[in-house]
Amino acid sequence: MTPEEVIIKTQAILKENSKDWQERYFKYLTKAVSNTPAIIQKRQLFHKWGNLNVYCPLGNAIENKNWFDLRYLGQSVGYICVTNGIVSLHISEDQYINNCNEKYFIGYPKDVCATNKHKGDEKGEGYLWKTSIEAKKFREYFKSHPEKHGHVEHRFENSLLNEFWKRYSDKSLTGIKPVTIGKSDLFFQFPTPLTASTSEIKYARKGGGIDILARRNNVLTVFELKDEFKATGENPEKVICQAIAYATFIVELCNTKARDKFWELCGFSGEKHGNEKINVSILLPDPCDGTKPVFTHEVLDVPGSEMKLELHTTYFDKDSVKITWSSL
Repeated sequence: MTPEEVIIKTQAILKENSKDWQERYFKYLTKAVSNTPAIIQKRQLFHKWGNLNVYCPLGNAIENKNWFDLRYLGQSVGYICVTNGIVSLHISEDQYINNCNEKYFIGYPKDVCATNKHKGDEKGEGYLWKTSIEAKKFREYFKSHPEKHGHVEHRFENSLLNEFWKRYSDKSLTGIKPVTIGKSDLFFQFPTPLTASTSEIKYARKGGGIDILARRNNVLTVFELKDEFKATGENPEKVICQAIAYATFIVELCNTKARDKFWELCGFSGEKHGNEKINVSILLPDPCDGTKPVFTHEVLDVPGSEMKLELHTTYFDKDSVKITWSSL
């Protein structure tokens, strides 16, 4: 499909299923924005140690849950739970199995085992985050920069989020910040009701999430990330079509009463008028041959909206995971 055909097909799919997603996303965004101050207050009760990142899935913000996902280079390794001001570390059975699996990590302290509390369930006990021996061992292990194997795309995503989060002077791409909960360090993926593979777009009540949603020089930017540059198959032209499908959903979302809540969640202030531009960029390893896709800088109209999609290319180095070139 051409980029224009992707927009038309995505719009048709969303229109056909509008009764399912429009009211639902309005409720999602309203609750998430309303709960953000409480989520931030809980986040402020604990310090992030080592090389761990704290994620707050949008569903947690919607339901104002007490737990946060701890990830190391993209892999979920534990949970922080904040209950009545008490901060504790919890490790699920799956997390413990993966932490001890030498396919992923070497040397994980196996006596820091799974707890019987999972994802903020009020039953069971965990390890006190600030004072327990187990939590200290957990932090020290990940502070030691253990090598991480597997889940390459997740590792790149996490590393690029951290790169975008850095201070201005330290960044390989300036003027950019990832969209986070309340402009804090709480990373999340924005969910869509679409599955957009390189060959097909489908409606799914629990669809795919946008890889990285960011603000670049005060312009909302949708990134579609891949861990390889491929000249054929999942090539840049097909990858940009995935990103266009997700960006088209945002445009259609902004045509509903959820528009203001969406922009507020994304950290934009001031009134929005439905004529904003969205950057849509592929995020691929640098092919190091000077290749620049022909769609770069192309601007697409979206029928029924004054919003426009501007297409971009962004390359990163696979070793340093820093941006090497971007048309943004």
